[in-house]
Amino acid sequence: MWQPRRVFRWVLLGVTASLLELALLHGLYDGLLWPLPIATAVAAEVLILVKFLANDRFVFGHPWPNFTRLVRYHGASAGALVVYWLVLNALSLLGGVPYVAAFVVGTAAAFAWSLITNFVWVWEQHNLPEGTAGFAHSQPFRTRKLSRGE
Repeated sequence: MWQPRRVFRWVLLGVTASLLELALLHGLYDGLLWPLPIATAVAAEVLILVKFLANDRFVFGHPWPNFTRLVRYHGASAGALVVYWLVLNALSLLGGVPYVAAFVVGTAAAFAWSLITNFVWVWEQHNLPEGTAGFAHSQPFRTRKLSRGE
C-alpha cells in the first residue's frame, strides 16, 4: 500500500489540487466577496470531490469510482476539512495572518491527516503489485483462445 510511486502520485495530485483550491478560494473570497468561512468550505468541498475521482483512478488504479470508497474518502476528507478550516480561519481571523499564509499552514496540517487516512482506511484493501502502482488494469483483459469445437 505504501509504495513510493503511489505516495509520490498522491502527493503530486494533492499539491496540484491545493493550487487549484487556492485559485478557487481567491475567486470566491476576493472576486465574489464571499465571507472567508463560507468561501473556504465551498472551495474545499469542490476539491474533495475532484481529488476523490483523480485519486481513485490515477493513484489507486480503480477503473470506476464506487460509492463505498466515496463515502470513506468523504469521511476522511471531512476530518481533514475540519483541521484545514479551523487552522486557516483561526490564524487568519483570530491571529491576523494573511489568508494565503494561513491556507498554507492549514493545508499542511490537513495533509498529514489525509495521508494516513487515505492509505490506511480509504483504499486499504486495494493492494497492487509493485510494478502496477497507480494502474490496476494496465494490461488488457486476457482472453482464452477457442478451440475448433467451441
